[in-house]
Amino acid sequence: MNTKQLYYVLTLAEEGSFSRAAEALNITQPSLSQYIKKIEKQIGLELFDRTNGDVRLTDAGCVYIEAGRKILDIEHQMENSFTDLSTYKTGSLIIGAAPYRAASMLPAIANAFKTLHPGMYLIVREGTTSELVEGMEHGEYDLALTLLPIDERLFTWKKVMEEELVLAVPRSYSSISAAVIPERKFPAIKVEELNRKPLVMLTETQYMQKQLNNLVIDYKIKPTTAAVVKSLEAQIEFVKAGVGMALVPSGIERFCIESSVDFYSFIPSLPKREVVVMWRKDRKLSKVAEELVSVIHSIEW
Repeated sequence: MNTKQLYYVLTLAEEGSFSRAAEALNITQPSLSQYIKKIEKQIGLELFDRTNGDVRLTDAGCVYIEAGRKILDIEHQMENSFTDLSTYKTGSLIIGAAPYRAASMLPAIANAFKTLHPGMYLIVREGTTSELVEGMEHGEYDLALTLLPIDERLFTWKKVMEEELVLAVPRSYSSISAAVIPERKFPAIKVEELNRKPLVMLTETQYMQKQLNNLVIDYKIKPTTAAVVKSLEAQIEFVKAGVGMALVPSGIERFCIESSVDFYSFIPSLPKREVVVMWRKDRKLSKVAEELVSVIHSIEW
């Protein structure tokens, strides 16, 4: 059963006459008659009762018509789906991100993307920086949000934002002397303020902990360990609970609205983290992926 066969049988059934059906199909009546006989020979049953010049469906013809209409409907839906996909009305994109960015950045990105393409959605896969790089190498993501530096031999990237390293402090702690400095996100304190202060640490392999270790060496300070956790989300929750201070990236204050946490910039300013969206250099981005990159870049972080 093919599409042409279905249309011929359906048209004949609807017109009830070989002459009218042939006219509707723009073929000769003998050609249509021979074509129907060929179909009936293939299936081994008559589809039409031709008694007394009338053309009526047999039981086999009714079964054929019912199945044919379903097939044509499925084919039509498939064609519409292909059209939708070609114009990005439906489908998905896979984006990788660290858990912190999945929680802090992806909701706004997904919302803006859905406004642009209501029928599409994002699949968010969370991982560490190294896991994101490895996944991108293996083609597991269309895009990934990560930090510089990256291997520019393998990846193309576009800068999204800069994160300032700041200090999160439980409000229950005694007041800290801070100065208001232009272009700093928060009141600023000296790095030496960390000396002998209880800090909620991350594991040694994590970027933020490496930055803290560098501060300890460069400024000859000795903070005390209040706790060691694995994620920024856990770290800020420990600060909220008053366990200790924490070195965190700016932006995490989104999770601290109306909570008892104060934030401070540093004097001198610390190196900023550059957040980028990256993709494989050897793969051309689809148009919709390009649009997602533009969406990410357009949001004011």
